[in-house]
Amino acid sequence: MIELLLALTAAPAVQEAPAAPLRVVNTAFIVSGTTARFEANIRVVVQNTGTEADQLVAVSTPIGEALEFRTDGNVFSSQAPVALPITLPPPDGEPSYLPLVVRATGLERGDYWSTGSTITLRFARAGEMTVPLSQASPAPAR
Repeated sequence: MIELLLALTAAPAVQEAPAAPLRVVNTAFIVSGTTARFEANIRVVVQNTGTEADQLVAVSTPIGEALEFRTDGNVFSSQAPVALPITLPPPDGEPSYLPLVVRATGLERGDYWSTGSTITLRFARAGEMTVPLSQASPAPAR
C-alpha cells in the first residue's frame, strides 16, 4: 500500500504542449480487473500558465478505449463522468489546473510495469500532447 501511495505522488517528467503554455505536472496509471479486458484509471493533471482558456476535445490511448472522464483528479472517485469538451480555465493570478481522470476499458493485459504506455490529449488551442505513463499499481492476480 505504501508503494502505491508513493507511486501516486511521484511527479512525471514535465510534458509541454506544442502551441500553448500547457504542461502535464502529474500522472498516475492504475490497472484493475482479474481477467483479460482489464480496466485502467489514468490521472493526468494539466497546468495552464498562459492567459487564455483552452478546451480538451479528445483523448486517446493505445491500451484501450477511453470511456469516461472525471475532473476531480481522484483515481478512486465515484464522481459522475463529464462529457468532452472540458474547459481548462485561464489562470487567475496563479496557474490553473485540469485534474483529469480517464477510465479506459478493454485492456488485453494487466501488466504494464515493463512497457508503460501513453495517453494523447488534444486541446482546441494547444494541439496534441502525448504523455508517457508508468503503471502505478498491478492488476490483481488472475
